[in-house]
Amino acid sequence: MTSGGQSSGPPSLHGGPFPLSRLPSTGQKVEHSQNLSSSESKSVQESKGHVTHEHEGITILVRRSSSPAELDLKDDLQQTHGRCRERQKSESTGSDTAVGYSNEAELPVSPWQACEEDPDLSTPTDAVADSDARHWLQLSPTDASNLTDSRECLADDCSIIAGGNLTGWHPDSAAVLWRRVLGILGDVNNIQSPKIHAKVFGYLYELWYKLAKIRDNLAISLDNQSSPSPPLLIPPLRMFASWLFKATTLPNEYKEGKLQAYRLICAMMTRRQDVLPNSDFLVHFYLVMHLGLTSEDQRSGSSLVCVKGCSCTQSRRSSEPLASRREDQSGSVCMDVLNTIIKNCSPRFFSLGLPGFSMLVGDFITAAARVLSTDMLAAPRSEALTLLGSLVCFPNTYQELPLLQSVPGVSDVVTGAEDVKHYLINILLKNATEEPNECARCIAICSLGVWICEELAQCAFHPQVKDAINVIGVTLKKLLDFPNKIVAQVACDVLQLLVSYWEKLQMFETALPRKMAEILVATIAFLLPSAEYSSVETDKKFIVSLLLCLLDWCMALPVSALLHPVSTAVLEELHPSRAPLLDYIYRVLHCCVCGSSTYTQQSHYTLTLADLSSTDYDPFLPLANVRNSEPVQCHASADLGNLLTVEEGGYDYRYTILCSGKEKKRRSVELIPLTARMVMAHLVNHLGHYPLSGGPAVLHSLVSENHDNAHVEGTELSSEVFRSPNLQLFVFNDSTLISYLQTPAEGPAGGTSGGSLSDVRVIVRDISGKYSWDGKVLYGPLEGRLAPNGRNPSFQISGWHNHMSGSQKDLFHSEEGDDVLDRLLENIGHTSPECLLPSQLNLNEPSPTPCAMNCDQEKEIIEVILRQSTQEDEYVQRCNSNSAVKVTSQRQPSPVEPRGPFYFCRLLLDDLGMNSWDRRKNFHLLKKNSKLLRELKNLDSRQCRETHKIAVFYIAEGQEDKCSILANERGSQAYEDFVAGLGWEVDLSTHCGFMGGLQRNGSTGQTAPYYATSTVEVIFHVSTRMPSDSDDSLTKKLRHLGNDEVHIVWSEHSRDYRRGIIPTAFGDVSIIIYPMKNHMFFITITKKPEVPFFGPLFDGAIVSGKLLPGLICATCINASRASYEERALYLEAIIQNHREVMTFEDFAAQVFSPSPSYSLGGTGLKYILVSLRYLSKGS
Repeated sequence: MTSGGQSSGPPSLHGGPFPLSRLPSTGQKVEHSQNLSSSESKSVQESKGHVTHEHEGITILVRRSSSPAELDLKDDLQQTHGRCRERQKSESTGSDTAVGYSNEAELPVSPWQACEEDPDLSTPTDAVADSDARHWLQLSPTDASNLTDSRECLADDCSIIAGGNLTGWHPDSAAVLWRRVLGILGDVNNIQSPKIHAKVFGYLYELWYKLAKIRDNLAISLDNQSSPSPPLLIPPLRMFASWLFKATTLPNEYKEGKLQAYRLICAMMTRRQDVLPNSDFLVHFYLVMHLGLTSEDQRSGSSLVCVKGCSCTQSRRSSEPLASRREDQSGSVCMDVLNTIIKNCSPRFFSLGLPGFSMLVGDFITAAARVLSTDMLAAPRSEALTLLGSLVCFPNTYQELPLLQSVPGVSDVVTGAEDVKHYLINILLKNATEEPNECARCIAICSLGVWICEELAQCAFHPQVKDAINVIGVTLKKLLDFPNKIVAQVACDVLQLLVSYWEKLQMFETALPRKMAEILVATIAFLLPSAEYSSVETDKKFIVSLLLCLLDWCMALPVSALLHPVSTAVLEELHPSRAPLLDYIYRVLHCCVCGSSTYTQQSHYTLTLADLSSTDYDPFLPLANVRNSEPVQCHASADLGNLLTVEEGGYDYRYTILCSGKEKKRRSVELIPLTARMVMAHLVNHLGHYPLSGGPAVLHSLVSENHDNAHVEGTELSSEVFRSPNLQLFVFNDSTLISYLQTPAEGPAGGTSGGSLSDVRVIVRDISGKYSWDGKVLYGPLEGRLAPNGRNPSFQISGWHNHMSGSQKDLFHSEEGDDVLDRLLENIGHTSPECLLPSQLNLNEPSPTPCAMNCDQEKEIIEVILRQSTQEDEYVQRCNSNSAVKVTSQRQPSPVEPRGPFYFCRLLLDDLGMNSWDRRKNFHLLKKNSKLLRELKNLDSRQCRETHKIAVFYIAEGQEDKCSILANERGSQAYEDFVAGLGWEVDLSTHCGFMGGLQRNGSTGQTAPYYATSTVEVIFHVSTRMPSDSDDSLTKKLRHLGNDEVHIVWSEHSRDYRRGIIPTAFGDVSIIIYPMKNHMFFITITKKPEVPFFGPLFDGAIVSGKLLPGLICATCINASRASYEERALYLEAIIQNHREVMTFEDFAAQVFSPSPSYSLGGTGLKYILVSLRYLSKGS
């Protein structure tokens, strides 16, 4: 067989029956495999060149490689050359050597059987061999489709030794001689000595490896400035296939040679194929792989028992008789073959998309399960789980997956996707709990995470999703049992990945997202007592990871879900009141801040693992420990001097500070409380209202002390603000910076409000960010402020408005001259009949004359009354004209305008109790100087969220140098869809979030993908988004992309990506994406040795297009972890260096007048003394 011009098999002594077989072009590969007729297959099987071997009851049909093209060429040369003896000699030495297969090109020539029956065509001549050798050397993917006639090997442009007319030394001459020298070996499988046979195959592997390296270095740019043309000469990487396939059928005495053959077969078929092999080759390859993957111990009879029945168990070997040791040898060979295939056949084989490759999926699953069922750590356990993990997306893509053998526990051959999925996930679940190898355990957990995302994305909702979540959740609490914490950290990363799928989880089961938060709360409560007193810093950092993961879940879930009561059988017995989930979250955060000793308090009861026990979740699921963990390497402080850089555990804490050993220990102790305080502050400020109206890029206030400050003219924060009489800066609890600023109030149209003279603004800087509040609601006027729904806020008597009749309205609108009293009495009698006298007369009507009084008496009395009334009126008028008798009327006092520019701020401080003596130990002033100003600016420039900048490259077909890669201005549609899935496109000129070094002036592009949550910001430096119209722009692009620590490479090239193409000292992690033919994607990950394992993707993963952007983004974040702790260090430095210690009297004076240079007039000192006296009494 040939690859890009390789021959069908190893050459004979004279280069004999190993002619070049032509390979179709890329567009002809599928058509060729589909046009194989049944008559051709039958003629092939009936040809007399077959050699039959028996292997465990399965017949392998092998024949000598004789293509129709070769036979056609023999016919022409037979007419000119009559050297029969040499032909017979060549046939005798080469017929058994070529354990061959049909040609790789279908040409319209005479049938093979008819040609084989001609005795004159039994062997080719030397000239034939030489011309064929020229073909296998020169054939390449670009010109394979042009070679349509075998007679072109006799062209005049080849050397005489290759059948042409050119004299002298040429490349084809060297190839012919090299093949002849190699052909001296004959059929290496006829070697009688197993040791020599193993050495020969070891040499063949070394030879093939060198040929592969030669192929890898062909057409590589030497100056990295331009991509050379495709090579004309390609090494024959499949020329040993016939020897290798035959070696796999040898007896067990040739174990070492067989293993070398399998190793070389796997290496040969997991490479990118320059030219795809034809169907005849694939049939033999699949058969060899099937036999190797399903080989069993003859005594065991079971594919799974074979593992433990092999001769690796020394106790069994010592107790068995010598006659049975031969059977043990067979079992040992079968396990060695399995281990060799699993170790050397990487998931890249599945990514090649060879025709019919899915037939081996079941064999690989079963073989990997057999390897993992042994308890030998030397077995390729990581490779086996990598193979299994790469297949988790296949059942949903290939709805009918055939298996060539029955799965354990299933009597019939499995053909359905569900059966394969169930079998595959059971193996992963088992190894995620029992696998002793640390790296393999991490891969198993990552594979379960990828599978959960696949099921949720496809809305398949497999019932084992709950089992997978159970395993991942239980793995978290095994932190204390694992010598290395990476396994638990990977499980935490998987839980953090599932935050993006909380809506899908809720569709699967309503309570499942809340269950995830409950698991985290209970796990933190379980691990906290031991972690806070642990001397291992990784234990504390893992608690930090859990707290941050809990924060992400809290911010993702709706507030209604967090306020839902936690209901379990255990909790209902102990606490019938059923507190909400958010209450338990704050309880465990309080315990992290104050210590686990608060568990004993009834009010701080937290969730326990036992509280989570249910039919769907077992918090005490048994887990085995890993055995081969290596201790986490950490740099001693003595090695680094006073400059400490922390890069340990699953996170990459990149902060540099000057500290001593005691300081480092103190920070380690305070790490958990610090994180818990940050989480609480984040929940208080952002829970329920993120993102804000400004978008997810805006998380914190952009307001500073110079904004709206009438005493400052500059647009930036400057030393001028410290001289403002309306501003004062404080430190609260040695953890928070608070600025009180009094600003002029603005009316509705932007002018000064008539009711309020000033507003109070409070600017807070803490570990979680920067916030600003305006106090106009506290001290603003009531005029013009409407109550809810537009009602007047003044008090009203209920029902008064409804009882107001028309007659009452007329009463209040009486004309001048009317008797108001008369109308009032009439109205009372009408509306309240119970007030009428027994005579039922209206109240405004005169009552009848008393019985004992006549009319004359009544008139006299009325006259006296009227006369008296007139006299009284005259007296009142005389008094009104006398000013001495008048009394001054009382008026509402007019409001006094506050004279102090800090008056309302002082009032707010007093209302908050900050002026009292008992608060002095927690409330201090800051020293106002230029150094404080610089550090405030530096603190504000520090991101309050975890930030990442990630490079994205696009490599098109044939691009082998950095210039052509960086010059790409666009990519394929699949690439553009992937980039669009990483985040949303933002305009760099107006973007107010994390920029990652990109410029707003367009020199680094107009837009960029951006992704943000309330805790993370990611900006992607996409090479196709940046300008590349000049050398300077290419240099700037390379500087931005090369300085990123994580590189995403989308490669559509037919060759693997070489790390050296993009020269950079950074790029600790490279994630390369290779698109596959079935809309899936093969992932390879390369990282520096000091970078620990991270997930959820792993090297060799294969994922579907729906999952690709999210998984890539999550993996990049985990590969480049940063921390909020840097902000905490800057905040602590400001507080320690600029907190001002003063007496209570001086503190009160500074609160009353922030700027001593600002004069309050002659009464300023009096106000200060009165204030001091008042504050002293209040204390």
